[in-house]
Formats: sequence, structure tokens, C-alpha cells
Amino acid sequence: MIESFLQSLGLTDNETRVYLYLLTHGESIASIVAKRLGIKRASVYQVLESLEAKGLIVEFSKNNVSHFDSVDPEDLVGLCEQRVFEMKRLQQKAEVLKHELVKLREKGKMPTLEIRGKIKYYQGLEAVTQLIDETLKEKSKEQLCFGLNTYHTELAGDDWGDYTKKRVAQGMFVRSIQPDIEEALEYASRDKSELRETRLVPNEKFPGKCEINIIGSTIAMFTTSGREPMGMKMHNKDLSEALRSLFNLAWERSQEYDRKRKK
Repeated sequence: MIESFLQSLGLTDNETRVYLYLLTHGESIASIVAKRLGIKRASVYQVLESLEAKGLIVEFSKNNVSHFDSVDPEDLVGLCEQRVFEMKRLQQKAEVLKHELVKLREKGKMPTLEIRGKIKYYQGLEAVTQLIDETLKEKSKEQLCFGLNTYHTELAGDDWGDYTKKRVAQGMFVRSIQPDIEEALEYASRDKSELRETRLVPNEKFPGKCEINIIGSTIAMFTTSGREPMGMKMHNKDLSEALRSLFNLAWERSQEYDRKRKK
């Protein structure tokens, strides 16, 4: 129990052994301590120096030879009190610096990262909201959409309504393929007023939790499920054309599913 207590004060195994030796045997010289404990003399000097710096032993000269002895056990209580005092001071400093540390942490998260103007990554809900708003800056009058993300159904609030109004005002039409879940049914019911055509497909065949948009030569994809929302935007003509072709194939097939659902 004593060794465990000393180690909780920050003592190493050798420091604990040397301190206890001096405590039980009284004053001694470094060579004797090294011999008795089986520790190299050079290592013992380092240990003795460390223990003295921590206030657990004292050094004094006798017959021109350095001797070492442990402090009185009662002094340990004083050392513990000093440690508590120092920790309280650190706690007070931490409280003062907490807001600055939070700022540094948020800054280090890099919510957006752009690579040569062609690929842009977004991290966090605020950044993903920025990504969605940026799709309105595209010049194309048609937006192709795979999937209905929880951003619209759970997180967006008035933001989604504002986005839709802006999109409608600038005449951007949406063709959308969605899973036939309750949220998507409600979404599809507003198609006429929101300048959109939605086709619903079986949820078990299309259960994705992300959204993919193709607008002109831009691909925007994002998800707000999981621990942290994230997204990506890419400008590339060939990749957007490939995804557009896949969407059109899916669009043709979705018509059959949608008709069956409405019967």
C-alpha cells in the first residue's frame, strides 16, 4: 500500500525503492544504496537527484562525502497539500483558458477543405448546410436527386423551406428518386408547388441514408446520419455525365415501381 501511494505521487519504481531504503535504513551514500538495491551507480545518482527535486530526500556533506536521507514522514503530508494547491491553481487556469481551447479545437476541425477548386469537403452540420445552399449557385435549371436525407426530415427546420423557395424562384426543376417511406410520401405530395417530380421505389431496395445531387457538371453528396454530418462537392464533366446516365437508367426503372405503388 505504501509503494502504491508513493507511485501515485509520481515516483518511479526505482525512486520508490530508494526512498523506502533511506527511510528504513537512515542516511547513506550513493554507492551503498546502489549496492544494496542492485541498481547501477549512475542510475542511482539520477534517482537521488530526482527525489531531492521532489522534496522527498535531503543531501548533506559529511567528511567531504555526499550523504542522503529521507525527509520526515510528516513532511509527506505537506507535500500532498502542496500538490493539491498546485492542482487547484491549474484548475483555475484551465477554467480561464477553456474558451480559448475550445476555439482552437473548432478551428482545427476544418469544417470545409477545398482542393484546387475542384473538390470540396464539408464536415459538421453547419458546413453541410453551406454545401446545400451552394447548390443554388449552379447555373443548370435541372437538379437530379437520389435519396432523402435526414437533413430535410429531422434537422433542417425552416432552412429547408427557405432553400426550396429560393430554388423555385430561380426555376431549378428537380427530378428525385426516393425510398417509399413516410417522409418521402409527404415530400412527394408537395411536388407540384415545389417544382419537382418525385418517384418512389421500395425502401428495401433503396435504403440509403445519404443524398446525391447532380447539377450540370457538379456532383454534391452529403449525409447527416451518424455522429457527424459530412459531405463533398466535385466539379467534373465526365463524372457528372456518368452519374447522370445512371440516374436516367434508374429513373426509367423507377416509373414502374411508382406506378405499382399508386395502383
